[in-house]
Amino acid sequence: MASKKNRTGKANRKSPKPAASVRERVGAGFGRLVERAGRHRWAVIGAGVILLFGASLAGGYWLAGRLDLVDLDKQAREALDDMRRGTSEPEPKYASIDQIPGLSRYMEIEPGKRQHTHEEKPRPRTQVAAVAAGAQAAWQKNAVPFNAPANKPLIAIVIDDVGLDRPRSRRAWELQAPLTMSFLPYARDLAAQAKAARARGHELMLHLPMEPNGRNDPGPGALFVSMTDNDIRQRTTAALDSFEGYAGVNNHMGSRFTSFKPGMETVLRLLKARGLMFLDSRTTVNTVGDQVALEQGVPSMPRNVFLDDDESLDAVRRRLTESEAIARRQGYVVAIGHPHDATLQARAEWLPGLAAKGFVLAPATAVLRKRNGWD
Repeated sequence: MASKKNRTGKANRKSPKPAASVRERVGAGFGRLVERAGRHRWAVIGAGVILLFGASLAGGYWLAGRLDLVDLDKQAREALDDMRRGTSEPEPKYASIDQIPGLSRYMEIEPGKRQHTHEEKPRPRTQVAAVAAGAQAAWQKNAVPFNAPANKPLIAIVIDDVGLDRPRSRRAWELQAPLTMSFLPYARDLAAQAKAARARGHELMLHLPMEPNGRNDPGPGALFVSMTDNDIRQRTTAALDSFEGYAGVNNHMGSRFTSFKPGMETVLRLLKARGLMFLDSRTTVNTVGDQVALEQGVPSMPRNVFLDDDESLDAVRRRLTESEAIARRQGYVVAIGHPHDATLQARAEWLPGLAAKGFVLAPATAVLRKRNGWD
């Protein structure tokens, strides 16, 4: 059938419909999807729940893995820092008594208990010959040079607890030399303080904290009878490494620990290996310190007098007089005191007149030699 012509004589054709746009096609597709979802809405909801659960589970594992990696990285950094500092954290250092947590009353002895004087009987030469150390032993190398007069009694004054109360410690080493300064291993600036005391002509010792009877706190790093042998070795070694130049060790407190033979054997083996002497402070009559030292071949001696278990000025003066009497009878005496105000005052008054009474102020190592017949 022929097409109709318009007035111009050209055939009429229908105009083609314009192509649908991308937006329209997407919209139509989405509409059909919504329509299908509406017909199967419960299936769609179930599939969505399963999909969300799977996604959250996978995300959780991923997040946990990332956190683990962060934590492992942190641990690795901390381990490297520990290796640079050493295998363990150092013991805390204190500059004054007040800085020690929980230490309400700082005392060498148990409150209300007097430390009895210990006067020795003559020792058979066969007992002491085996412990004479060689010329290179640390107790001899670090001793204050001293020539003991043959016929005069020696008095060794040991000042314990040095280094913690710095003003009183300084007053102590400013007294007439030679005294023996026993430093606590957890004092601050320990090496500098010990050097200052030695420069004034005083002998040095390490004051090793040990467990007492009762509730007194011996301070950080102390030795306890409940510890393993390995723990005792580690703590003793840490204390022995706290400074240099000392001739020996005496116990701080220790009325319980010095009665514990296995522990004292461990400590004294370490002292023997370093060539150090041991001064038994005798904070209990049950101590085995001097006897174990003799058995192991460690140069040792006991304390004879405690000067300030009663801290009053008159009491300290009486104990100094008692020390003189024991020195006359025994030929020597070891008296232990502390940097208390009354003790410092009494000693400052007493020291200048000592030579006129016929006594010689001596370092602890000089009394050790005289006691054991090594002069």
